[in-house]
Amino acid sequence: MRAAAEEEELTAAESYVHAPFALLPAEYPASELERACALAPSFNRLVDAVAADLPWLEATLRETAASDVFTRRLLRLALRVASEGPTQSASLGVLRSDYMLHEPEPADGAAPAPPQLLQVELNTIASSFAALSCAVSDLHQHLATRWPALRAAMWERRGRPPKLTLSDALPPNDAVDAIADALAAAHRAHGGADAVVLFVVQPGERNAVDQHRLSQRLYERHGVRTAFRSLSHLDQSAKLEGPRRRLLLDGTQEVSVAYFRAGYVPDDYPSNKEWSARLLLERSLAIKCPSAAYQLAGAKKVQQQLALPGELERFVSPAEAEAMRRVFAGLWSLSGDKTPPDDAPPAEREAAEAMRAAAADPSGYVMKPQREGGGHNLFGATLAAALRELSRAQRSAYILMRRIEPKAAPAVLVRAGEVYRGDAVSELGVYSTYLRSATGRVLISRPAGHLVRTKMRGVDEGGVASGFAVLSSPLASNDDVV
Repeated sequence: MRAAAEEEELTAAESYVHAPFALLPAEYPASELERACALAPSFNRLVDAVAADLPWLEATLRETAASDVFTRRLLRLALRVASEGPTQSASLGVLRSDYMLHEPEPADGAAPAPPQLLQVELNTIASSFAALSCAVSDLHQHLATRWPALRAAMWERRGRPPKLTLSDALPPNDAVDAIADALAAAHRAHGGADAVVLFVVQPGERNAVDQHRLSQRLYERHGVRTAFRSLSHLDQSAKLEGPRRRLLLDGTQEVSVAYFRAGYVPDDYPSNKEWSARLLLERSLAIKCPSAAYQLAGAKKVQQQLALPGELERFVSPAEAEAMRRVFAGLWSLSGDKTPPDDAPPAEREAAEAMRAAAADPSGYVMKPQREGGGHNLFGATLAAALRELSRAQRSAYILMRRIEPKAAPAVLVRAGEVYRGDAVSELGVYSTYLRSATGRVLISRPAGHLVRTKMRGVDEGGVASGFAVLSSPLASNDDVV
């Protein structure tokens, strides 16, 4: 056994801490859960179509790329690879669309409006926690069936007894298996039976258990082996072979799929070595999940542009566009003039009005940069100061979004062995998988499980890995489950 002094010196590579979790699930109307899942195939098609339309993507991101170095380098990379012609035999997306229920406090004397499902963002790279979200779903099922006191606590917030059993109201979660199945299907589409699926990861990854559980399920269900490498390691150990540009690790091991769990923030590219490795992967025969174009399709600026009239219809059917618009929150560009002329386009005038309103009262808005991973958004006085002080070019790196106001509910959160009680709000994530062959045949397009993240009321950001939220699961409620 280690001495006590030695225990205190454990490094991150030698120690584990449990994932933070909520003891009770978060209640969501069953109709809104169904809506979020039903929209998944439409968002799959949208991302695939946007990524394939590089002229539109380049035009949409031009001003943002001029002021944001990270976006600029990703866009240049995508354009360079496209100019060389396609290499991969299929396009693979593992996405997660995040939502919150908008339930603002009604004005004095007014009746409360029904909750409205609104999209926070659409994640197209490194959509994490699929394995751990399944573990939390299993935990809540276990608690509901084994511990009557906790089962009663889950229903206590409703004020009425349920008409369905609690286990029926906790939807099954197949996220980790669904994603493993999609990776395996892409592996088969690539055609290299002895190839491996490459997990591109961050050095010193803290979320390794989530990743390795997915790797384990990929082998258990499909016999597909995996390898884990950082971008800096790949710069030294990966190469392309032959005119088809087969991706090889350590000179001999072919890669069928490059699955990115890193590469979504500038810190993942501390030097040109990492960018060189990303370019090598993008140019290879391996199927990228995601490609640089898919990654850019999830940019906040793209989300804002797609909310403009007529833009969605460029990529999806009118019926799909109508259904998707119902979950869009207010979104505005920040690249325009604060005081546009009277003959400016309506969207530019509306954006200027939103900027003025947010500067005067920022509580109802959030300012978002082109970043993933949590901890990057601007709120409150910081947002107002940014709108006042940033130049037009600097503002172009951000978008402005109407703040979603979810209703708080009592929660018990567990983090690093400590218990926290209080009112909390939750965010629902719906995973989806999409695989399309190079000839245009859609092989997979489906919702793929769910994730709930819960945070104490008053906390602005919502990332689990960044320390703001904990993992939970949804508790379905409707007129028959009350």
